[in-house]
Amino acid sequence: DEHFNAISALHKSIRGSDPEATLYWLARMLEAGESPEYVGRRLVRVASEDVGLADFNALPQALAALQAVKAIGMPECNL
Repeated sequence: DEHFNAISALHKSIRGSDPEATLYWLARMLEAGESPEYVGRRLVRVASEDVGLADFNALPQALAALQAVKAIGMPECNL
């Protein structure tokens, strides 16, 4: 399923410290109609499990982004 392939690729690009690939997969998911709130929740998960071990600021930033997406909603939080 393309949905799971895209989120897996996003996670792998973040883990691999590849910012261009991360932005590519993020934009691809949102352009395909993925919910920004779903993407935000997944970024919180990555920040708490993977990135958070190297950067303690990752989780607060991801949570702030998710909160902003929830507060602003669509279409304003769209790219």
